[in-house]
Formats: sequence, C-alpha cells, structure tokens
Amino acid sequence: MLNRQKCLLFMIERAGRPVARFELTKWAFLLAHEMPSGGGAAFYQFLPYRYGPFSFCLYREVGALVQDGYLTEKDNFWCLVADVPSPTADLPRRLLDDAVRVVARFAEKKPGVLTDYVYEGFPWFTANSSIRRLCTRPAAPAAVHTVGYEGWQVDGFLNMLMLSGIRRLIDVRNNPVARRYGFHKSTLDRLSGRVEIEYVHFPQLGIRPELRRNLEGPADYEALFARYERETLPREAETVNKVAGLMSGRPAALMCVEANPQQCHRSRLAKAVAQVAALPVRHLGGSG
Repeated sequence: MLNRQKCLLFMIERAGRPVARFELTKWAFLLAHEMPSGGGAAFYQFLPYRYGPFSFCLYREVGALVQDGYLTEKDNFWCLVADVPSPTADLPRRLLDDAVRVVARFAEKKPGVLTDYVYEGFPWFTANSSIRRLCTRPAAPAAVHTVGYEGWQVDGFLNMLMLSGIRRLIDVRNNPVARRYGFHKSTLDRLSGRVEIEYVHFPQLGIRPELRRNLEGPADYEALFARYERETLPREAETVNKVAGLMSGRPAALMCVEANPQQCHRSRLAKAVAQVAALPVRHLGGSG
C-alpha cells in the first residue's frame, strides 16, 4: 500500500468518525498545499472540479481501499472497518504530524468552515463547475503547444492544461496505453471530457514501440527522429494538415510521454504543424 493511501486511512482514523468524501478530499488537498511535508513523495495532485479541489486518483484509490476491506462507504461518507489492523504505523513522523494538524483543525468544525477556508485561500479551485471555470479562464496564446505527461499524475496534468488555457488535447502516441492511472486512451478521453478538454487521438503520427527500443543516447534519438521526419511526416501530410487545422480552431496541445520534448518525436511533428499553421511552437513545461 502506498504511503498516500495509508495517510488517507490515518486521517479517517484520527477523526474518530465517518468522514464525508468532500472532507477527506479537502484535508488531503490542504496537506499537499499547506503542510511542510506536502503529503510526502508522490502525494495526490488536484484540479478544480465541481465543488472545489478534486483528485480522480484519490477517489480511485479510496475505491480500492473499500474493495480491499479497509473502508466502507455509505451516504457519501467513508468509515474505517472495525477490527482491521491499521497499516499506518510506518508512516514518516513528519507526515503523521502534518496530517494530525490538518484533521485537528477541521474535524470538529462545521463543513462550511472547511469549504470557506479552501475557497478563500485557493481561489483557482473555487469553480462550482468545470464549465464555469473553462468559460472564465483566458485561452492559451496562439501556438502549436506540446506537452509530455512523464512525471505527472493525471489530476496535476489536467490542472496544468487548464492553467495553460488548453482546450483540446491531441494524443500522438502510436500505442496509447499506460501503466499510470489516467493516461490510457479511454480513461484520458473520459477524464479530459469531465473538465471540458476535448481529446483527439492520431496513432498514425506516433512511432511504433519496436522502433524505440534500445535508444541509448542523443545520436540514437536523432537518427530515429530524422527517420520520422523523412518517412512518416511526408506519408501523413494530410493528417499533419488536419492537426494544423485543429490547432488553429482552439488552443490545443500535442501530447506524448516524454517530459523533454527533444527526446520525443512531438518536437519534430510540432515543427511540421507549425509550418502549415503559421504558428510558433511552445512546449508546456516541467513534470508533476
């Protein structure tokens, strides 16, 4: 079990009562955003959704804790299962201390106190609906944007796209499967739609997995991408033109895996699309 899952169990245990779903979500959010530990390595990331900060990953993992017999769920409350040994004993002390502080501050307060505190302190997350948030945020500047999801959880990734004004995600992976939750094609399509980001997939603009094996250094990447420019892009000129049209229609980003665009074929694709669309290339940055 991951430490972040143990931390959720610990906060419910510390509250000493059933905890509403919105409460636990906001407690975890405050742990991540206000406490020194930040929830520890690989803690949950959040995005604005319906009634404040939300994590698709958190809800999925709580569902697993229910399925595994640690929690029960009833009437939008989560409750520890009696007589099940707690797996939280080995959590780092600094994480335990931070979780205690969050729970102690809000567990005995009326629900509105917690909600008001989060909304006042973190206005980006106050959207009552993803549609309202989308309509009130500025669009991204006209460009051929590219992005890699390496290092991100899906919640942080989608939040970064929203902050950047992206409204269409163009997946250019040849094989859009992923071990990390949220980045498999069907799941990403579903979650993107929930925050009003359109998802489109062009597998023909990707590089087949077998061609990416045994890449050891810059020379190998350069040879692979040169071949991509020489063979794939001319063959898929009609698709490149279609992508250029999509880029011109609304703020969009070419998406693949690698955080570094220079180690990803999307940098070469972006250059070709930019020539057609007469737009600059802009790489959206960093990792989660």
